Amino acid sequence: MSVADNRPVSELFADALSQFSRLIRNELQLARAEMSVKASQVVTAASVLITAGLLLIPTLVILLMALAAWIEELGMKPSVAHLIAGVVGLLAVGILAVIGMNRLKATSLVPDRTLDQLQRDVAAAKEHV
Repeated sequence: MSVADNRPVSELFADALSQFSRLIRNELQLARAEMSVKASQVVTAASVLITAGLLLIPTLVILLMALAAWIEELGMKPSVAHLIAGVVGLLAVGILAVIGMNRLKATSLVPDRTLDQLQRDVAAAKEHV
C-alpha cells in the first residue's frame, strides 16, 4: 500500500479484513502442522514407554528367579549369572523409560514455531497501527 492511497476507507477496511483473515488461516495451518509433529512425538515417546513396560515384566521374573536360586544355593554360580542378566535388563528398561519420559515433557510439546510467528505478527501489527 502506498502512502498516497486514494481508495475509500471502506475499501481499505475491506482489504485489511481480507489480509487479516488470510493471516489467521495461515497461522491455523501452521498450528495444525506443528501439532501434528508434536502428536507424532507423543506416539513415539509412548511406544518407547510401552517397550520399557514390556521389558520390565520378564526382567522382574529373571531377577526373582535369580534371587530364589541365590537364596537356595548360596553357591552363587548359576544364580549370579541370572542376577547379572536381570540387572542388565533392568538397566535397559531404565534407559528406555528415561528416554520416553524426556520426550513427553510438556516443554517439548509446546508449538514453539506457531507461538513465535504469532508474536512476530503482533509486533508487525503494532508497528502498522
